[in-house]
Amino acid sequence: MSILVIAEHDNAALKPATLNTITAAKAIGGEIVVLVAGSGCSAVAASAAAVAGVSKVLLADHEVYANQLPENISTLVAEVAGACTHVLAPATTTGKNFMPRVAALLGVAQISDITAVKSADTFIRPIYAGNALATVQSSDAVKVVTVRGTGFEEAAKDGGSADVEALNVVKTQDI
Repeated sequence: MSILVIAEHDNAALKPATLNTITAAKAIGGEIVVLVAGSGCSAVAASAAAVAGVSKVLLADHEVYANQLPENISTLVAEVAGACTHVLAPATTTGKNFMPRVAALLGVAQISDITAVKSADTFIRPIYAGNALATVQSSDAVKVVTVRGTGFEEAAKDGGSADVEALNVVKTQDI
């Protein structure tokens, strides 16, 4: 199993929600690959490579990803996710903006705002304004999931030594 985690950052520093998402990926189990897409964001990739449990970091450093427009990020993620069983992103404004597009491009359903992992295909998420919890199971080949940061502890910021691989893929979509 290969899990793609989309890093949330400001082109200078990795945001804590990414660390929570990596913990969710660890709960699923398998190889964790982090995608850092931005402009001038090699420091973010280095930070992601140092996180415990990350096996590889993919760096898409190009000006078209500078503002993380969902049209550009979603097409990149959909292409990179081809060999992955799971695609995870923080359930933040940014993640909630591009992940539905990723799910649509991959032709699968999205599982939103998980707070726990029961197994590789079964997750717990709040419903009814958080007043009830639902167990959701997916039979899709690729699980596209947003992770509620408060549901998971932050992964250790150090202890990892993943390789950083530069991607020469530039994906844009006419808006």
